[in-house]
Amino acid sequence: MRSGFGAAAVAGLAAAAIVAPSAGAQTEPTGMIPKEKISFQLYNFLVPVFGAIDFGGGNYFPPGGTPNTPAQMQAAVQNVFAQMSANGFTAFENFNGTFGWTAAEYRAKYEEHGLHAVADHGAVDEGSWDARLAQAKALGLKYVGSGGWPAGTNMDTVEGAVNMGAVMNRLGAKARAQDLWVYGHNHDKELSTKLQYDTNGDGVKETVSALEVVILNTDPSLVTFEIDVHWLLEGLSYDQDAAVAFLRKHSKRISMLHVKGSDPTKNPQTIPSTDMSRVTDAGGPNDVTDWKRIFEAAADVDYYHWEYDLSLDPFNSSKVAFNLMNTIKFGKVRDEPGTVGGTVPATLALTLGTGATFEPFIAGAPTKEYTASTSATVTSTAGDATLAVSEPGHLTNGAFSLAEPLKVEFSKSTWNGPTSNENVDVTFKQLIKSTDPLRTGSYSKTVTFTLSTTQP
Repeated sequence: MRSGFGAAAVAGLAAAAIVAPSAGAQTEPTGMIPKEKISFQLYNFLVPVFGAIDFGGGNYFPPGGTPNTPAQMQAAVQNVFAQMSANGFTAFENFNGTFGWTAAEYRAKYEEHGLHAVADHGAVDEGSWDARLAQAKALGLKYVGSGGWPAGTNMDTVEGAVNMGAVMNRLGAKARAQDLWVYGHNHDKELSTKLQYDTNGDGVKETVSALEVVILNTDPSLVTFEIDVHWLLEGLSYDQDAAVAFLRKHSKRISMLHVKGSDPTKNPQTIPSTDMSRVTDAGGPNDVTDWKRIFEAAADVDYYHWEYDLSLDPFNSSKVAFNLMNTIKFGKVRDEPGTVGGTVPATLALTLGTGATFEPFIAGAPTKEYTASTSATVTSTAGDATLAVSEPGHLTNGAFSLAEPLKVEFSKSTWNGPTSNENVDVTFKQLIKSTDPLRTGSYSKTVTFTLSTTQP
């Protein structure tokens, strides 16, 4: 339906539980849609029921058509119920209220044809929600929503999407109190609009669809969703892998699908948009939708509603769609989040190699800078680390000291993140001038090396 767009390190794992043959199995899946879950959207019969749609200014669809009278509309609705029942359907999604009948009268009309109403598309406004729920109970519905989202809400921004989630939660609380469910319904823009949002609560924002932000801000015990597969594909520019990934990720939140065919060869320059020209028969010759993968990914769907907006021959289209849903075989794939974790204790470790020894200092020899080396091994789990040495001073031999100070240099002395068992070259330098007095014996100095951090 067309509507407005209103210090511990922990790693997450996805543990896939697959019901049906595994990826390596050779047998074909045998799962099918139960017949009682195959449904249709009454909106498909807009033209037969209304006769012609008045767009204003004397413009009608179909062109030259004449709108039906209320009596003609009631007769047309009853004809739809009769024919759709004959075509094998047992469930439908309502549209446009009760066509002038009381709720009880209207319910009797479809039940006499063996049909039951599952959901409906109508106004979703907090001010009239109580009346909406009362009618839903009278009609025997399970789901109450619209062809879009609650009045006055939008998901153009993160703030708008979060607010929409809050409104849906309030509506959902009232619905669940009466054993009903409120649902939201997508078109293309909900998927093509991208927002920056922290989906995992780790402080890192990701680029996700606006619809995902709404889903993450609704309570699973109060709110569910109806995904229109055609508009899902349209909003994702017909990336079927992305569509399947979206359905798998949110399968537990999706109770209904709109089974609507897609033909992206029509007006491809307008993709993505709500361009009705790309809607086609679900399961028909021009439909590119990989329904097997779609149905596998949407593992928790309660009802499959066939929809074809403004079909020129909806009764024939219904047969094509029913054949698809009544014969397709598929498995189901369920993704369950699991966690695995490990604790990293704070570690700041420094290990020095053997002591460094200069070659013999030769008294009276030409001026020379002597060098000696050792190594240090650094391990740090901190956010930063610095290796330093105490003021080395002068090498001493009893009461005698060398004239020039000892120098210490590192091949690396700072880190901007963790490191493990990293080797650092430590070089000592000692300048001996030709005139420096040297005392027989050994010169030495104890120096202190320090590894420190400001971000433990």
